[in-house]
Amino acid sequence: MSVFGVVCECNPYHTGHRKLIDEAFRRGAERLVAVMSGDFVQRGEPAVLSKFDRAEDLVDQGFSLVFELPVRYSLSSSERFAAASVGLLDALGAVDTLFFGSECGDIGLLKSIADAVDDGRTKARVSELCAEGYSYPRALSAAVAEIGGNRLSEEMSRPNNILAVDYLRAVRSCASGMTVETVRRDDDGFSAHAVRDIILTGGDPEGYVTERTAELIRYGDTVSLERWDTVAMASLRQLTEGDVKRIPDISGGLENRIYRSAREASSLSEFYSSVNTKSFTLSRIKRAAACAVCGIAGSAPAVPPYARILAVGKGGKELLGDIAGAARVPVSENISKLSAVSGDAALVAGEEMRATDIYNIVRKIPRPAGEDLSRRLIIRN
Repeated sequence: MSVFGVVCECNPYHTGHRKLIDEAFRRGAERLVAVMSGDFVQRGEPAVLSKFDRAEDLVDQGFSLVFELPVRYSLSSSERFAAASVGLLDALGAVDTLFFGSECGDIGLLKSIADAVDDGRTKARVSELCAEGYSYPRALSAAVAEIGGNRLSEEMSRPNNILAVDYLRAVRSCASGMTVETVRRDDDGFSAHAVRDIILTGGDPEGYVTERTAELIRYGDTVSLERWDTVAMASLRQLTEGDVKRIPDISGGLENRIYRSAREASSLSEFYSSVNTKSFTLSRIKRAAACAVCGIAGSAPAVPPYARILAVGKGGKELLGDIAGAARVPVSENISKLSAVSGDAALVAGEEMRATDIYNIVRKIPRPAGEDLSRRLIIRN
């Protein structure tokens, strides 16, 4: 049985995703498995719809299993996000193909970029440029241009190509036996960014999203960025200097700027503007802020210490039988059970439950705390 693994945020699911699903089945996939970001996504913001609603969309659209990428990893740099996601798919022991979209749609070109990124000369040059005040993405792009040429650098600057390259590097790093395939993503107006703009500006996304999701949006069961602004600023103002230093991926003076700006700014946008410099990208700042608000601190394993199931679709129960005999990490829908596996699992699960509670208070229709413990597994036959 051919099992394709897909890393996604599904923020939200939209008609553009249908092309990737159809193409996966056209290429021989018999089952689709997703590793999906939870209630906070890599851009450093709460997702427009809850993780449970988004997981339900995925199984309704053909995925057999949806696993959660814990919040610590979803709020990480592209490299760490990819390493955790790919590592988790590989650890399931039943996924034979990693499938992803990219702007170039050329797996050979993406592998050439990955080779250039991992070249020792590139790494040395990146260190030099960062010391001169470049942000890491700018330094990496410039170094790849010097070592591999402008074509590779230009392709690497495109967002889905960046992730695709990091997926390939993660497959190589964990010595995975998964094959890799990509499909070209066309700019046809069906981007998640465009759909989010429609939703967050009060428009009607019908025709772009599933009917169930359109109904949730009409009902108002989405995130409130205004509430997020208030909750986030209240949390950021309470940070001590020690708290800031413990946020993942903090270095180069970013901790000082965050601490000072959190005490001076009156809104998130003002906070972001105050911290932002050419050395620190906006996305890095937003991820750091979201980590601080969600209580994510210190270090954890590069790959999640467990695989939590959010939803089971057609063929999922049978596939879980295969995974049960092959997985190298504990697999369950019960986060309480998973948190008892190890100290690392307790840390990661605790962060997840706190993040879900925070998310549920910044929704337009707030929910009580404890949903991770009370929510039942989504099952579609």
